[in-house]
Amino acid sequence: MGSSIVSLGAQWFLKSLSIGPKPWSMAAAMRLADAYRLFDRRHLRIADINLRIAFPEWGEARRKAVAHASYRSLARLVVEVARLPRLHSGNISRLVVYDERLGLSHYLEAAAEGKGVLFLTGHFSSFELLPHAHALYGYPLSFVVRPLDHAGLEAMLDKYRCLSGNRTIPKRGALRAILSLIHRKKDVGMLIDQNVMPADGIFVPFFGKPACTTHGLASIALKTGAPIVPGRIQWMPGEKRYRMKFHPAVPLVREGSKEEQLYANTLRFNRVIEDWIREDPAAWLWGHMRWRTRPPEDPADLYAGV
Repeated sequence: MGSSIVSLGAQWFLKSLSIGPKPWSMAAAMRLADAYRLFDRRHLRIADINLRIAFPEWGEARRKAVAHASYRSLARLVVEVARLPRLHSGNISRLVVYDERLGLSHYLEAAAEGKGVLFLTGHFSSFELLPHAHALYGYPLSFVVRPLDHAGLEAMLDKYRCLSGNRTIPKRGALRAILSLIHRKKDVGMLIDQNVMPADGIFVPFFGKPACTTHGLASIALKTGAPIVPGRIQWMPGEKRYRMKFHPAVPLVREGSKEEQLYANTLRFNRVIEDWIREDPAAWLWGHMRWRTRPPEDPADLYAGV
C-alpha cells in the first residue's frame, strides 16, 4: 500500500511539472530541491565522502557548494523528464543542440563503420534528455536501464523514454539483447559510472581509488568490434539550452590476456568519466555510493555510519 502511494505521488508530481510555463516548474523544482537538501543528511554525507575522495585538495566550503549544486542539477533533470512528452522534432533545437566541436560528426564517423555504435555515458546533468534529443534528431537507439522499484512509476517513465523512438533494455539479462542489437548494426547506450557488485565488474581506479566498475561495455566492444563513442549532455546557462557532446571513439586495447584487456579498456572509460566530472563537478550525481564495493586488499567500508 505504501509503495503504491509513493508511486502515485511521484507520477502526480511529474505530471504537475509538465503543466504550465516551464520557468514556473523549474523554479518550483529548485525550491523543493533546496528544501529537501536541508533534511537529506544521508545523501549529503555520501556526497561529502565522495568529494573528499575525488578532490582531496578542496576545502569544506567548496565541497558543500558542489554537493548543494548537484541537488539543483537533479531537480533540473526531473523537470526535463516530466516535460519529455512536449518535445518533438520541430522544437527540440530550442532546448538541445549538438556541440559545434564535440558534436554529431564524431557519432557519424563511428556509425559509418557499419558495426553499430556503443555509447559510453553516465549520470551527468539531464542525462535522460540525451538519448531522447538524439533520437528526435533522427538517430534512435536502445539503452540499458535499471527498472525502478515502483511498477506504476516505471511504466510511466518507460513510456516517456520511448516517445522519441528509443527502446529500453532492462539491466537484468541485458547482454543478449545488446549483442543482438549490435549484430543488427543498431546503437546501444550504457551508463557505466555507478557501483556494481564483484560478479558484474572489475576493480579499476576511479579518481585514484579502486572502484568496482562494469566490464560489460569493454567485453561487448572487444567481442563485436563496435566503436565506443563517449557522449554527454551539458547545460549551458548563458545559452539557456543544452549541448550534446560526442567525443571521438575510444581506441580499444587488444594486447594481453582477456582480463588485461578488460582492465585496460575499462580504465580508459573511467578516465573519460573523470575528465567530465573535473570539468563540471556539480553536474554529476554525488549522492551515490560509488566506492561501496571494496576489493579484498582494501576492505574498509568507506560509508560506515551513513
